[in-house]
Amino acid sequence: MASGVVGEVLGPQRRARFLAGHLTDVLVVAVMTVVVVAVSRPAVVDGRIDLSDATAVLTLVAAAVGSAAAIVALVTGRLSGDPRPSWFGAALLLYGVVLLPLSALVLPHYPAGTPRLAVLTMFVISLCILVAGLRPPPELGAWGGWALAAVGLVVGGVVASQAESPFTRMLATSPLYSVVVQSGWALVAVLFLLDGYRRPSRVRARMGLGLLIIAVSQLYRAIVPGQEPVAGLVYPSLRVLGMGVVLAALLTMALRTVTRMQDDYDQLQDTLGEASALLERATGQTAERDHELRNGLAGLAGAAQLLTTRPGGEDPQVDRMREAVLAELNRLRQMLQTPVAVDDADPTTGRSDAALLDFGPEYAPVASSPGADTGGEHDVGAALRTLVDLRDGRCITLDTQDDLPPVAAPESLTRQVVTNLLANCDRHAPRTPVVVRARLADEPGLVAVEVRDHGPGLPDGQEQLEIVRGRHDEAAGGSGLGLHISAQLAQEHGGNLVLRTVHAPRGCLAVLTLPVAR
Repeated sequence: MASGVVGEVLGPQRRARFLAGHLTDVLVVAVMTVVVVAVSRPAVVDGRIDLSDATAVLTLVAAAVGSAAAIVALVTGRLSGDPRPSWFGAALLLYGVVLLPLSALVLPHYPAGTPRLAVLTMFVISLCILVAGLRPPPELGAWGGWALAAVGLVVGGVVASQAESPFTRMLATSPLYSVVVQSGWALVAVLFLLDGYRRPSRVRARMGLGLLIIAVSQLYRAIVPGQEPVAGLVYPSLRVLGMGVVLAALLTMALRTVTRMQDDYDQLQDTLGEASALLERATGQTAERDHELRNGLAGLAGAAQLLTTRPGGEDPQVDRMREAVLAELNRLRQMLQTPVAVDDADPTTGRSDAALLDFGPEYAPVASSPGADTGGEHDVGAALRTLVDLRDGRCITLDTQDDLPPVAAPESLTRQVVTNLLANCDRHAPRTPVVVRARLADEPGLVAVEVRDHGPGLPDGQEQLEIVRGRHDEAAGGSGLGLHISAQLAQEHGGNLVLRTVHAPRGCLAVLTLPVAR
């Protein structure tokens, strides 16, 4: 309904713009016609130039312009996929290359009627092709006009090869040839003008104006006394002007086609750019999730091995290990239940991304299951004890300050960040002691979680690590995602993650700070 209202509002405005532009075209063409007639009338050119040579030259110029218009029409049809310009090109090429030179330069020297009848036959066929180009038959396609032009050439050749007869001699002395040519051009011009008004299309209307000028030139030669083709230059000059207006209209059509193709290409490039950016983000999110799953599964594998080799019963250590395994499994289950989806609150994705991936109308994040870790605060010490229990048997010392206040972040954040840090310790400082410590930070209102190893520390000359996505030690392996993920999680909850080299003994110290719950 809204589109109908918009169409009702824009329709009259579009037609008004067309009429204003068309009146401008009519005014320009009328002025050009008056100028051409004024400078080519006999009173101006007689005695100054050789009329026969000038007529021949103008005829060849008109033929060249018509051929150029035919080529432009053919190229436009190929670019746009519209068969109509191709039909226009076939008719113009037949007229410009064959009919125009024959009718203007050959027929005046052959009083016999057979050549004149052949030219007339091909002329009628070319006009029929031009008119059919307004609505070409779908079954003939874009090359149907060219096939008809070839048929016209064959028919013209057959007619020209016939012997003289009383009918052809009568044709040579009758006004039939002139009447058919004049009425044919006038009819075609009117049809193009009406088609331009109906669409509305300034290009079609301009072509109608050009064809109308050619019709006027034919009428001028018939009604002005003494105006034979060699007695004045008005007729051939107007013919050149008419073909020039037709060429200008077709060039406008070609320019619009190229512009539309360029716009489509630019839009395609923008769509490909958006798709590429979305694919990169999706790849990054998938890699991040894979990274976290691998870390979690590595811890679970170690815990499962210990659980299977120890006897059960009343051993509290086994009970703690079982609880740690269940907690880590719960964290991984939450990750799997929250697929990478489009969320309006996520600055890295949007509805345009969902449209590109065709998620459909229901692409909201999956709701957390009952019992999932959705709380806003937790005990850091308890979370760290669970993580250390998962790595029983490794050289990990836990030191937690008594009476630490809860932090304003979900427990899954601490577990994920510390898991990443312990995985980095295993990768960069294998089989060395690791100390995990929780304390009140030096800055009020924050709790600090420290993970310190006794490895080589950061590269020489780099006392503090700038955490950048993808940066990692090629020799130690890894993907460079863990620290980047951890830093982002800390910042999203008002905290921070810093890595620096420490000494006595040398090693790497990672400090995660989180705000205290109010």
